[in-house]
Amino acid sequence: MGLHSTGFIVPLLVLLPNLLFIFFQPRNAPESVPPTPLIFTSLERAGQISCFMMPILFGRELAGQSLGLSAAGMAVCLLVYYGCWVRYYRSGRKFSALFSPWLGIPVPMALFPAIYFLLLGFWLQSWLFIIPALLFAIGHLVNSWSIYNRIR
Repeated sequence: MGLHSTGFIVPLLVLLPNLLFIFFQPRNAPESVPPTPLIFTSLERAGQISCFMMPILFGRELAGQSLGLSAAGMAVCLLVYYGCWVRYYRSGRKFSALFSPWLGIPVPMALFPAIYFLLLGFWLQSWLFIIPALLFAIGHLVNSWSIYNRIR
């Protein structure tokens, strides 16, 4: 356990497109989207906070890991996730582009960050990372799928 720059970089790589999103909101977002069940939002937020904080707190351990298949999978997840963000901006920032399938993969902008954090847990072989990633995945995927079903 301990801070290391790698521990900051891992969550920041997923967070960067979301920071841009703050300034470039969808142009045609619905006035209101009915809320999803509180349990899923709670799971999503708890998992999100843990997934972003755990790499920072365990940065030294993360930096000491050799690259392997899980790290390569994380890189692929990031590339697909970034590609989905490019699709969103190229669509003219359509709200539906945030949730619509890509190559037949449902809610890819929710799926690939979830897989990214699960792979981080496998890379480190740590339940301390896998459990929060599962919580995040369940909440984020259910919430995103719910919104997708309401807007299509």
